[in-house]
Amino acid sequence: MTNHDKTLIQVLAAFQLPTSTVRGIVACEGGLSGSEVWKVETAQACYCLKLMPPDFSVNRLLAAHHAANDRRRRGMTYLAGYLPAASGQTYVQTDDRLWELQTWINGSPPTLPYTFPQKKAMFHAVAEFHDKHETPPKETDVSPGIQTRIQLCEAWRLKHVRGHFPSLHSFGQPQWKWALEQFLDSLVHYHPRLGPLLLSLEDETYLLEDCIADPRPENFRFQGDQLTGLFDLGSMRWDNIALDVSRMASEVSLDGEVDWEFAFQAVDSIRPLTPSEERLAIVLDAANVLLTGLNWVQWLVIDEIRFANCDHVSSRLSHLTDRLAKIEKHAAWKI
Repeated sequence: MTNHDKTLIQVLAAFQLPTSTVRGIVACEGGLSGSEVWKVETAQACYCLKLMPPDFSVNRLLAAHHAANDRRRRGMTYLAGYLPAASGQTYVQTDDRLWELQTWINGSPPTLPYTFPQKKAMFHAVAEFHDKHETPPKETDVSPGIQTRIQLCEAWRLKHVRGHFPSLHSFGQPQWKWALEQFLDSLVHYHPRLGPLLLSLEDETYLLEDCIADPRPENFRFQGDQLTGLFDLGSMRWDNIALDVSRMASEVSLDGEVDWEFAFQAVDSIRPLTPSEERLAIVLDAANVLLTGLNWVQWLVIDEIRFANCDHVSSRLSHLTDRLAKIEKHAAWKI
């Protein structure tokens, strides 16, 4: 048994799963965050053991656990639940890293092209997340997402004005270079429209609450067209429901274009959106198309982060370039 195997056994024991009950531990493919994941099989059930990325905070982890377990109690049982450790907490800490143990969700992630029922189910899940929770906590305030995008947009504008745009001349990943060049060029071209659009919403107030923030299809599970689960709330943050609607709408977009009518109707059937929330979702999406690619420039070129799964990186960059190809027709420019 390797030291890593011993650590897994020790962590599972801390989650009250002794060695005698464990029949198998299988490593699973992780995402882009730097987390590691295992499927744990016991005689009674299966679980998902996750080692969080370095520097992931306890408060952030507990907020996600509370949000999920609260919604499960209120009927959203397809959300993954989090199991308590012997300490009474829903995490274990070893060597400054955090571990969590989730209920295992049966089913498979949806694959392209997503079916109409699958897309509808994913929007319904997002809407339920915002409908089935305790009140408070909620508040009315400006959108943190708008504030963040204003700051990011201005920071990159200043980089360009001051001649500090990163050079891709010696970038060592030629398969991604074309996409990154597009991201930089597009900001220069569209900033005169995007900047004022974001500023127009800077002081508008919205109902704020916990948001999934990153509801990706790969975090859903289906059996056929039947939704069986939703997991990974690690990106959860405080904002308006429009943040989740905009991200989900982009994820299921077809040929780079969002069907806003379908998205809003699907969400409205469970949690009605106000006109200002619909407008916010559209503007956040336009900003995401133009600014998310710059995050990749930061990670890949400036910070020189090396991701373990290059296929995932290629998939994310391809999705962004597809969206960018249709940005001129975006609904945000008509607001």
